[in-house]
Amino acid sequence: MRLLGVGLACVCILISILMFSRQLWEKERPLLLITSPAPRMELLPVYIGVCLGYFETNGIEAQIVNTAVQDEKQKQTVLKTCEIEEVLYARAFDGAKNVAITVLSERDCAVLLGRSPEPFTWDEMRENSVITAGPSSATTAVLEETLRENKVRPHREVTLMQNIPEELRIPVFLAGTGDYIVVSEPLATVLIEQKKAFPAARIGDGKPLPRTVIAAGEDWAIQNPALTASVEKSLTRARAYIYSHSPAELACLTGPFFPNVSLSTLEKVIARGQSNRTWGLSGKANADSFNGLQEILKQAGELPRPLVYEEVFKDRK
Repeated sequence: MRLLGVGLACVCILISILMFSRQLWEKERPLLLITSPAPRMELLPVYIGVCLGYFETNGIEAQIVNTAVQDEKQKQTVLKTCEIEEVLYARAFDGAKNVAITVLSERDCAVLLGRSPEPFTWDEMRENSVITAGPSSATTAVLEETLRENKVRPHREVTLMQNIPEELRIPVFLAGTGDYIVVSEPLATVLIEQKKAFPAARIGDGKPLPRTVIAAGEDWAIQNPALTASVEKSLTRARAYIYSHSPAELACLTGPFFPNVSLSTLEKVIARGQSNRTWGLSGKANADSFNGLQEILKQAGELPRPLVYEEVFKDRK
């Protein structure tokens, strides 16, 4: 009995040591808040990294916060998910020293929807109107470029309705305004399934362009190369997982991030994303693609001057 008691005591001590060590390890892990205004398909690698513990494996505690607002009292590092044009405009117009530390998506998760189930041709855009994002959005700039490539002159032969707030675009369209609308996934597929709109074309189905990124302050990125490397390692594993597992499994994993979307809808959207390689594998932007996007923004009259690759992608050579 004495031996049993001693054995139990040793086991208890060992468990206590292990629990204390785990608590100490967890306490020392830096907490990174990754912000996003709303759930987005472009953020799938981040969701996978959180669900499967890839960030923890690389010594980071990552939390996704569905807000772009940071409490001034917060001491945690905040990384922002955004479209790359936000980083470009901030540097070009405001001199803000933000950088993209990784690329999450290389294609727009946006769909041009119409009111008819009939086969679509770009010629049908003439004399019609499209509800889309504001002129500063690269999604709108890519749409304009696609129209020009198909011999349709934006703003002359087709009206782009760019002044409607994001939260009102779908209600306004459903109320009868506009002939077409640009909607991001998974909401586009939800509208299609409900037969409230019909697919016309996918935006940015051509060559890959850097689109959604995780951005940080330049000073932070320079001072924390180990943390940015850990973020990239975590996302690299997540990207590989996306392309090696079924859409059904990915939908089940990430479903909680999309509480208002069914798993079957998520599965369809993820399957299409896998097919057209929405999410890159490296996290690094191709310099030619980056310059191509800048040229599109310049053509749209939104970017006064191109930025050097190294300005935007610090330590991502």
